[in-house]
Amino acid sequence: MSWGQESQKREEELRAAAEYGRRAEPLPDIHIHSVLTQADAEYGEELRDRRARQEHLEREIVALSRRLSAPMKEDAASPRRGWFRRNAKAEGE
Repeated sequence: MSWGQESQKREEELRAAAEYGRRAEPLPDIHIHSVLTQADAEYGEELRDRRARQEHLEREIVALSRRLSAPMKEDAASPRRGWFRRNAKAEGE
């Protein structure tokens, strides 16, 4: 096939596609409503999951901030001697 024939064939195909598009019936409203309803449901599920995760993270952050901002206990001022400290003292004697 020569370049001219390919070009003519392509133009015919484009013309046929345009004619098909003009003659095609519009989608029924029920189909459009169905597609939108499905998309809304998927978006709603995603949004619900994200909000649940956000609420969980907010509770966790609030709990950690309360724990960090709480005053230190007086017992913590004089740390208890742990096993390592006793062991090191026993070796040093």
